[in-house]
Amino acid sequence: MRSMGLRKSVLFNLRRFFSFIKILFSNRKAAFGLIIILFFLFMALFPFLFTENTPLGKDPETGGPVGVKFCVPAWFRHLPTWLGGNPHLTENFRAFTDPGFPTIGENGEYRFETDANDLVKPYPDPNFGYPLTVPIKGLNEKNGSLAIKFVRPAGQSRGEVKAYVYRQFYYPYSGYPADFEGNVELFVNGSVHGKYLDVPVRLRFFVGVVEGERYYLWPPVYNNDTKYLGAVDALYGFNFTKGDVFVDRPKSGREMSRYWIISRASPMGASYIKDNQLVRISMGLRGVDSVITKIFSKNPGNYEYGVEITFLDSDFEDKNVWTTVYVDDLCLDLYGNSYGIMGTDHQGYDLFAQLVYGARISLYLGFAVSVMTVLIGLVVGLVAGFLGGIPDQILMRINDLMLCLPTLPLLIVLAAVIGHTIENLMIIMIFLGWNGFARVVRSMTLSLKERPFVEAARAVGAGTGHIIWRHIVPNVMSVVYVNLATSVPGAVTSEAALSWLGFYDPTRMSWGRILNNLSFQGGAAQAVVNPLWPILPGLCIALLASSFILLGYALDEILNPKLRIRR
Repeated sequence: MRSMGLRKSVLFNLRRFFSFIKILFSNRKAAFGLIIILFFLFMALFPFLFTENTPLGKDPETGGPVGVKFCVPAWFRHLPTWLGGNPHLTENFRAFTDPGFPTIGENGEYRFETDANDLVKPYPDPNFGYPLTVPIKGLNEKNGSLAIKFVRPAGQSRGEVKAYVYRQFYYPYSGYPADFEGNVELFVNGSVHGKYLDVPVRLRFFVGVVEGERYYLWPPVYNNDTKYLGAVDALYGFNFTKGDVFVDRPKSGREMSRYWIISRASPMGASYIKDNQLVRISMGLRGVDSVITKIFSKNPGNYEYGVEITFLDSDFEDKNVWTTVYVDDLCLDLYGNSYGIMGTDHQGYDLFAQLVYGARISLYLGFAVSVMTVLIGLVVGLVAGFLGGIPDQILMRINDLMLCLPTLPLLIVLAAVIGHTIENLMIIMIFLGWNGFARVVRSMTLSLKERPFVEAARAVGAGTGHIIWRHIVPNVMSVVYVNLATSVPGAVTSEAALSWLGFYDPTRMSWGRILNNLSFQGGAAQAVVNPLWPILPGLCIALLASSFILLGYALDEILNPKLRIRR
C-alpha cells in the first residue's frame, strides 16, 4: 500500500510538472526566453561542436595563436565590396608538412638538385628522424628523414658543392599572405679530424616562385641578441656569419634536442626580416610585408620552399671524407589576413571560440549567483519575518546597511583586493546581492504568519520549523521562482562590466573580456574594420539577460493569482 501511494504521488507530481511546462511554453515570453537560454546552455555544454580551438581562442595543437593579429572574418571574402567585402583576403594555408617517410623525384614529396651528382646522393632513412618530445599533429607522425650524403674519395678536393632540397606547393589566393613561417630540423654528421668535420656545411633557406627567383632567408639561430626571445645560449658547433649558418662539428645541435639543429623553439617562431635585414633571430622563419610582397609575386601561383646545403670540401685531399645532412619536418605555414567566423583579436586568438566559451562563464556565474542570493535572501527574510523582535531588528539593520553601499564601486574595490577569479567575483556578487530579496520575503512572511491557516497550525501544536517549511515556504515559492530568473541578468551584466573594466579572470574567457580586449587593445579602428568583434559579445549579453527577464515576467503572470484573474 505504501509503495502504491508513493507511485501515485510521483505520477501526480510528474503530471503537474508537465502541465506546468505546457502552460509555460504556451506563454510567448516564456517560450522565447527559454529557447534563447537553451541555445546558450547547449553552446556552453558542447562548445567542441562549434569550435575546435581552446577557451582562450588558442590553437589546441600548438597552444599559440591561430593566425596573425586583427584578422577579419573569413567570409568577408565572399561579400560584395559595397558591403565591406574584399575578394583579395587570404586565409591560413599549410603549404605542406613533412611526410614522415620522404620520397624524392618528380612524383615524390621532395625535389633534389645538385651540381655534383657523382658526390652527393639523397636517400630516405626510415630509421632516423627528429625525436619530438611532444609530437605536433602533421609533423613527424612517422619515423624517418631525408639524408643528403656527400662522399668524396681520396684525391682532389672539390671546393664548394651545392645541393638543394625543397618542396613545391600551389598558393591558391589572389592576395598576399599576411605572414609566413617555415620549419626544418637538421642533423649533421660525418668524418672528422679532432672535434671538427672534414667537410663542414653552410646552410641557407629559401622561398621562391617555381622557375623564378629564390629569395633566401636567414635560418634560425641562438645568439646573444635573442636571449630576450627565449634563445638562451649558442648551439654547439653552430656559427652565424653574414646571413649563413656554418656547421663545422658533427652532431651540432643542443643536447636537449638529441643533437638536432631545430628551427622551432615553439610552434610559432619569432624572427622576421625587414627591409632585407635580419632584425631579430630566433627559432622560426617569419615574414613581414616588405619581404612578403617580393617573395609571393604570383597570386595565385606555384612556389617552392627548401634548404640549400653547401659542402665545403677544401681540405684533406688525400683522405676519404664524407658528411651527411639529415633533413626532417620540413613544413611551411602561410597565415592569412582573415580567419573563421569572427576573425582574431590583438594576439591572433580566435574570437569565435572566445564567444562560444564565454557562454559557459556567463551561465555558470549567473546561475550560481542567482541561486545563492535567492537562497540567502529567502532564509534571512523567513527568519526575520517569522521570528520578529530582536532577530528581525538585527537582520534588517544589517540589510539596510548593505543596501546603502554603492554596488559597482564596491565590486571593483573588492575584486582588486581579493583577486579577479570567477569564483571570487561570484562570492562578491552573492555577498552584495541578497539584500533586496530578503526584504521582499520578510514582508510576505509578516503577512502570511497572520493568516488563519498558520493560526490553525499553531493551535494543533505545530512547531516553528514545521510552520515555516510546510506553510510559509510554499506560499513564497512563486516569488522565489521569479527572482531566480530575474536575478541572473544582474549577475551576467555585472561580470561583463567588471571584465570590461579589466577585472577579469586571466585564465578564462568571458564576453566582457572580449569587449575589454577590443577597447584597450584593438580600439575604434578595429571595431570599424571588424564590426562583429563588439557586436556579437554585446548582443549575447543582451540576449541572455533579456531571455531571463522575459522568463521572469512569464513566471510572474503564470504563478501570480492576481495576474491570472486579470487575464
